[in-house]
Amino acid sequence: MSYQLIDIQNALTAISSSISQQEKNISLNLLEDFQKSMDAWKICINILLDTTLSQQTDLKMFASQTLRNKVTYDLSQLTDSNNITSFKDNLLNIIISYGNNTDHSTKLILVQLNVALARLAIQFIDWKNPMQEIISILNPYPSILLSFLKILPEETLDLGSYPLTQAEFDSRINELVTMISNDVLHFLLSTIESLTSNGLSLDQIFKCFASWSFEFEIDTLLSLQSLLSLLFTTLSQASALEDSNILDAATDCLCNILRETREVQNEQLIMPLYENLVALQNSILPTLLSTDSITLPDVIDDDIIGNFTRIFVEAAEAWAIFIAKSPEIYQQLVTIVLMLTCKVQDLDIVSYTFPFWFSLKQSLVLPRYSASKTAYTPTFISLINGIINHLQYPLDSFSTLEEEDKFKDFRYSMGDVLKDCTAVVGTANALNQPFMRLNDNSKSNSNWQYFEAPLFSLRTMAQEVSLSENNLIPKILYLICNATTTVSDKTQSPLIHPKIRYATTLVLGRYTEWAAKHPELLELQLNYIFQNFSEFNNDKELMIASSHSLMYFCTDCSSLLINYLSQLIDFYFNVENIIDIESNFELCQGLSSVLQKQSTELLPSYFQKLIDNILKNLNSLTKDWSDNSQDNNIAHKIADKIDLIFALFEDLKPKNDFTVNLDEPILPQIEFIWSTLKTLLVDLNGQANETILERSTKLLRRLIEKYHVYIQNILPSIMEFLVEGYSQTGFGSFLWCSGSLIACYGDEESLPISKEIRNAVWEFSLSQCNTFLINFEKIQKSELNNFYEMIMDFFAMCSDLLMFYPGEFINSNDSILLTNIFDIALGSVTHLENFDSYLFILRFMDDIISWGFKTPPISTLTIEVVPQSWREQILQKLIVMRGLNLTKTLFQGLLTNFHVNAQSDAVSCLVKSFRLATELNNNDPSVCISWVNEGVIKELHDVTPSEIENLNNSVIRGLNKKITEKLEKVSNRLSIGISEDMFPETQLKFLLLKSFFLFIIIIQFVCSITTINTSYYPYYL
Repeated sequence: MSYQLIDIQNALTAISSSISQQEKNISLNLLEDFQKSMDAWKICINILLDTTLSQQTDLKMFASQTLRNKVTYDLSQLTDSNNITSFKDNLLNIIISYGNNTDHSTKLILVQLNVALARLAIQFIDWKNPMQEIISILNPYPSILLSFLKILPEETLDLGSYPLTQAEFDSRINELVTMISNDVLHFLLSTIESLTSNGLSLDQIFKCFASWSFEFEIDTLLSLQSLLSLLFTTLSQASALEDSNILDAATDCLCNILRETREVQNEQLIMPLYENLVALQNSILPTLLSTDSITLPDVIDDDIIGNFTRIFVEAAEAWAIFIAKSPEIYQQLVTIVLMLTCKVQDLDIVSYTFPFWFSLKQSLVLPRYSASKTAYTPTFISLINGIINHLQYPLDSFSTLEEEDKFKDFRYSMGDVLKDCTAVVGTANALNQPFMRLNDNSKSNSNWQYFEAPLFSLRTMAQEVSLSENNLIPKILYLICNATTTVSDKTQSPLIHPKIRYATTLVLGRYTEWAAKHPELLELQLNYIFQNFSEFNNDKELMIASSHSLMYFCTDCSSLLINYLSQLIDFYFNVENIIDIESNFELCQGLSSVLQKQSTELLPSYFQKLIDNILKNLNSLTKDWSDNSQDNNIAHKIADKIDLIFALFEDLKPKNDFTVNLDEPILPQIEFIWSTLKTLLVDLNGQANETILERSTKLLRRLIEKYHVYIQNILPSIMEFLVEGYSQTGFGSFLWCSGSLIACYGDEESLPISKEIRNAVWEFSLSQCNTFLINFEKIQKSELNNFYEMIMDFFAMCSDLLMFYPGEFINSNDSILLTNIFDIALGSVTHLENFDSYLFILRFMDDIISWGFKTPPISTLTIEVVPQSWREQILQKLIVMRGLNLTKTLFQGLLTNFHVNAQSDAVSCLVKSFRLATELNNNDPSVCISWVNEGVIKELHDVTPSEIENLNNSVIRGLNKKITEKLEKVSNRLSIGISEDMFPETQLKFLLLKSFFLFIIIIQFVCSITTINTSYYPYYL
């Protein structure tokens, strides 16, 4: 298609108009196709050179961004050096023509053009001495040259999508940046010296210095007195600057310099910077270190505070090791950061300081810095108090709900700082700060906000508190659990405020591990929580918090709560209809821990009591649902009740050793649960509802995995349900549950599984596989994504089959089952969009191919060497007959739908198949090369002769060592099941290289081709 300027103009107008989305999509597609076309080069240059279009900013922006993308991805369209040279000359002329225009839109266009020029200089290898030419042409225009120089280093950070080898890229960057860094430095210094006459702005100079600061030696940077003097002079005049961009640019530049000092070994090099920073603080924030106020003066602009906080934090982070070593020298810098943390009211700015406190903590907790930790302890104690001030809710209400949510989220970030403080100052010092506040406020009628903030701090510190602390925690617990009795006028006391009870309840839940070591205070805490339910049960939020805390008590103090179980169960019955389902679930999980600690004699009765209650509610819901099976709300409630049974088995496990006694105290209850479930699922057709079925099979999986051989009596019934249910519904949940059954009853090495049961499970597995094969034939490839969960569950089950029934699976019916399933894997892996689904398939294929080697890919006592008959099936049926299709399919997946995290599995599968094919072909890897040629190269389109030549040259040069190392890191599963005695060592290494060789080059090559053809990012999208 030939494009005209009017086509582009109309399309851009259309996408910003009020026409229908369908019409807009037509215009979008036209613009995208235009960006990929050869016409785009000429038309975009003409647009940018045409002065009559100067008012059409959107058009020029589109043209500049298109040129940027063309240079990045389509430079090969300019087939010879003459065409590229002509384009380069045009691009430089366009940059000059736009460089003297200072309006915002033109600056944005100039940025795109400078990016295009930088990327052209990187890729156009035949352009000799590019920087010399660019500087020569742009030198008369210092502002334009500065703009380009600022962008150049940013475009050289990594290879990215450039069609260059790493060696070519490194060489080019050395030529473009490293070799001219001194010249650039001299130019930048000259702009400072002639600042009053060259018409340049300070922010331009600072931005360029910031961009190049990483290219200069740090010793050189710190010796640039003219730059540092200009920076600190500008920063000291921050309040007088009319242009905020200058302050931002100066801050960025200084922060980059400070960041570079992280590698400085000589402490004396940074001392002038340190002194300048202290002087800067005295100039701009003279009252910062004063203890007379906990806030900064309102007259200081937030932008200034934010920039200065960034600077001091950057310095503190860069010099963290020096700070840890020499507190006597750097105490003032640490104090500045402390005051910024505590006094600044903008919490976003406060958060700038958090990484420094973490970094300093990481050093101070090391034994060699014990003296420094002591020296900085007062600082961290002050930090605790400053953070508690920030944690306090405002005395008046929030202006917006968004503001309140932001504050709540921020409190958790501040909580992490409190953990760091606790690690430095120790448990006693840390707890004493909130304790003193609580104690003082408990004696007065202060606002509840003053009480809640220290409670929140106690909650966040819990993780770092020593379990052996015996002094402050008891005092705190007596104080907060008896708070309402210490104030004479309870009606006016803020201590009975719902926020305080809520915060106190959550604090108790965080100290349950400590409570387990101190049983004497357990009843005090439990009574406080029980009181919540008896006196404040209309507060749903408090009920949820109480349930959450009680779950932790049950989990961590289960041995201490044996005698409380009856009370706990009654308590649960009283609140189950008040709290939400998540809290119900957590409480049942907690009760499970206490149940497990009960004696064999008492456990059945307690468990029966809980089960009866849940099943009673379940039966009631089931009756309602049977009358109206289309009501999804009831179905979800039924599923939630089944989930509560699942939660009750969280910590329950067999009481008896299966090698001695297969009798289990709650076996009757388990059989009763299954009987009830089966009635719901089969008789009432609950299996037709995916939500009910999923929760039911999840419960079955847990029962099978935990009680395995103990529930053999109900195993036939479960298998029958799974077979018939899957046959009738086709739901993947049946396969998901079948996998657990196979893994459990196929593992004869871990459990005493009889041969009869093991054989019955194999027949059960065959039935599930055959049903899946029948169902899969009915699915169109275009509809596969609608069934991704079922496909994923099936291949997960097949992986279990391969693990526990490898011989049966490989040889079943002359490997018909194996080949049919492998064909389904090949036919679906590139059509699925869901990551987990195609990852399961890739891993299944990788596992099955691994059985083609002599050494089994699993650790088992029964198979030391893979039987030759098994290997023959893998080699002949999969490698020989399907190797070409496997190669083609996996390469297609690497280029299309495989996520980067799945590539290692695809690589592993390919390389293993290449190794097996090479071994089978008399150690000749030519068969692998033929697969690649036939299955990959012939499938590529739009490949230019120069790209093919580049590929051939890469093949000739051989496998790059760095690529090998990267591949080894990515494909860490390659060695599984592979023995080096397959070939002599030298032959093995040689064949490995040849097997990897073309495969790796093709991957890199075709990925670059894909990028060329698909990576377009129009600015309007």
